[in-house]
Amino acid sequence: MYFRLISAKYLLGAILGVIAFDSYGAEHAPSEILHATPNKCVALNQGRTCYADVKFKVNTPTTGDYCIREGYSKKILQCWANTKSFTYTLSFGSAQSLSYELISQAQRDVLAVTTIEVNWVHKVQTKKRRWRLF
Repeated sequence: MYFRLISAKYLLGAILGVIAFDSYGAEHAPSEILHATPNKCVALNQGRTCYADVKFKVNTPTTGDYCIREGYSKKILQCWANTKSFTYTLSFGSAQSLSYELISQAQRDVLAVTTIEVNWVHKVQTKKRRWRLF
């Protein structure tokens, strides 16, 4: 009886601690400015192009003019004027991982960067072929 009372007391304390920690974490978690879903693309073989529809969600702290551009080529994909949050859907197709940047149109500063990783299921293997006569 005493053991059950102590066990119930510790179990209740643990549950309340987890609930309090979860509510604290949700309120004080840093907000992500640029988020891509999915952020991974899987091709069947190494070197093959991976295709996916990637949705970018943007939540900026202030209202302004923003653009999403490719990280390597600096090609601007889309711009928005006088907004704080928006979404953009990209038809992704690449054999390599690519990064995308959120920039402020006024200052051309990079505010956030996200990367879409390209992975594969099978690695390309060179098979040694031997010819046999018998």
